[in-house]
Amino acid sequence: MKVIDFNLPIKQLADQYDDFIPLMVELGFTKIKIPGMLESVGRLVNLNKGYRAMGIDKDKVVATFRDHGFEVINHDN
Repeated sequence: MKVIDFNLPIKQLADQYDDFIPLMVELGFTKIKIPGMLESVGRLVNLNKGYRAMGIDKDKVVATFRDHGFEVINHDN
């Protein structure tokens, strides 16, 4: 089972799942494609901080990952 933990750093999730980055870009996290961004900010920022910072609807993020076969945890923080 693929698990997206909203408390884990984005870089860790990207390293774990090949389809993570394309889904993030689809959701509007376009800055993740900027060279170096994943290696720097992605090590410090988790999805709970990321969706707030980018102004992206949390329910949309949760639904998208679930629709792609992920179990989503710790998104209530």
